[in-house]
Order: sequence, then structure tokens, then C-alpha cells
Amino acid sequence: MTHLRDIIIGLADAQVDFVIAGGVACVLQGVERFTLDLDIAVNLTPKNLSRFLSVMKRQGLVPRVPVQPESLIDPEVRKMMIEEKNALVFTFIDLNDPRRHVDLFLRDDLSFDRLNAKVDKVSLDGREVKVTSVEKLLQIKQSIDPLRDKDILDIIALKRLLKDG
Repeated sequence: MTHLRDIIIGLADAQVDFVIAGGVACVLQGVERFTLDLDIAVNLTPKNLSRFLSVMKRQGLVPRVPVQPESLIDPEVRKMMIEEKNALVFTFIDLNDPRRHVDLFLRDDLSFDRLNAKVDKVSLDGREVKVTSVEKLLQIKQSIDPLRDKDILDIIALKRLLKDG
């Protein structure tokens, strides 16, 4: 998970306003599981998104699809991606090491504003990062259709975390 830590620290050091979700959030909340990708919601203000894109470039991560990453700054382009391409995320990947990739949420139900409303702050190598709360992670996992085996295991583990408090 070193590559994920490096990306998260890069984002934190660049003062990108973001929330960690998905498998990495589950791990940071105490779920024992394996994950390779980083799912995040980013505050989509032009200044913050520019900082995010700079970190992706420094990390050697490029868009998986042939789209200029700067086009994400335009809300109309993001809207088109969602409506016309049915995009849920915009993926950045390391072409030399495909396990290094970041999925940036595009959908409203997984937007920065929605996820940022229910976060916990976790220290990672001396940096405070925002992680989706256990309750919100459970809600997100339970809404996945169809559920994958790993989602079912995450749901069981998240329920256990809530019960054990």
C-alpha cells in the first residue's frame, strides 16, 4: 500500500481538499482488506482541482481515457461525462505500473460535498486526512448493485466496527 500512501501524502502536502472513500477508507477505518486503487472525492473548485491535477502529474498519473485532465475544471465537461458517457469516476493511472491508480468521483451522490459532510480525520505520516465515516461507508457499500464479494465482506466488517464502537 506504499504507492497509495505516497499519493495521499502528495495530495495532503499540496493542500488538496479531498475525502478518501472506497477500499482505502475501509482500511483506514480499521477493516482488514486489500486494495490497490484510491477512490476520492475532491472539492471541485478550479483552484483545488488545479492542485489535484498537479499532484497527479507529479505522481506520473495520467487519464485512462484520451481526455486532457484540465478539462475537468469545466463543470460542463464533467456534466457531459456523467450524462453522455455514464461516467461514475475519472481514472488516473500510471502507465508503467497499472496498480497505481486514482478514481476521482464524478457522481453527485459521491460528491465532495456529500462525503465531506460525514468524515473522520485520520493521521497518516503526520498529515491529517479526511476519510469517509464508517456509517457513510456502510451506506455506500449497501447501495452497490450488484454487490461484489468484497463489498459483502466490507459490509460485514463495517457493521462490526459500528457495533464494537
